[in-house]
Amino acid sequence: MGYADLLRDRFPDLNPVVDDLFLLEAHQIAELPDRVPAGDLGVVLRAHPRLHRFLVTRCPAARESFAQVLAHQPDGPMEDLAACEQAVVWEIADWIVYQRAPQDYDAHAGVDWTIAAVTEVTPLTDKVVIDAGAGTGRVAFDAAPMARHVFAVEPVATLRQYVRDKAARRQVHNLFVLDGFLHAIPLPTASADVLLTCQAVGWNLPEEMAEIDRVVTPGGVAMHLFGTPDVAQPHHPLSRALQQHGYHPRTYQDGTLTVHSYHKTIGT
Repeated sequence: MGYADLLRDRFPDLNPVVDDLFLLEAHQIAELPDRVPAGDLGVVLRAHPRLHRFLVTRCPAARESFAQVLAHQPDGPMEDLAACEQAVVWEIADWIVYQRAPQDYDAHAGVDWTIAAVTEVTPLTDKVVIDAGAGTGRVAFDAAPMARHVFAVEPVATLRQYVRDKAARRQVHNLFVLDGFLHAIPLPTASADVLLTCQAVGWNLPEEMAEIDRVVTPGGVAMHLFGTPDVAQPHHPLSRALQQHGYHPRTYQDGTLTVHSYHKTIGT
């Protein structure tokens, strides 16, 4: 099953349309050529010049990538425009849900999770914890009752606001939401005891590894969690890369719940 098919199953009531691309943030636009089929994207860009202008204005760094996509788009009548539009929007339907309905993403993200997968490796009591790529804050909210402070680092504005609103409703006062990426965390050097990610590592691995080493205090722990078994396979590229960077694989099992993870003590 492809990723678009997975998202169709997960969000059957979404009904995304091509105008949803106007909701994208600059960092998402930059990733579009890598996320969606080039042929479908070229058809959409040529059919919707206003959308094309918006995307390159919002993210000038993507201008050349879009120009290359369009350069391979043949002139002449466009067939199956609607099919191309649907192929594009469903491939990035998770981004669209982030913008339109973060509460639905929170409810249907499809990530099995328990904080015990972390606390079996490292205690969180009175620790400063970073949840990088926080999304809707699942990891952050589970860590908050034990931690001294939790910093939820998330690049998508609607998700940051969702976490802030949820923290206010739950009266969670030690959770702080920051705009940032795993490879660019807006915190001082050696400022955290524990850094956690949940399916949020591997987009820019060399810079991510360097930033983790910078922001976690020596002797602290970085841990990357995955709700699916793919990355646990020894031949998986991300599994090999993480182990080359000194991370140790681990599987947490509780009945039918399985959480795969990789952890490392920083500075060792």
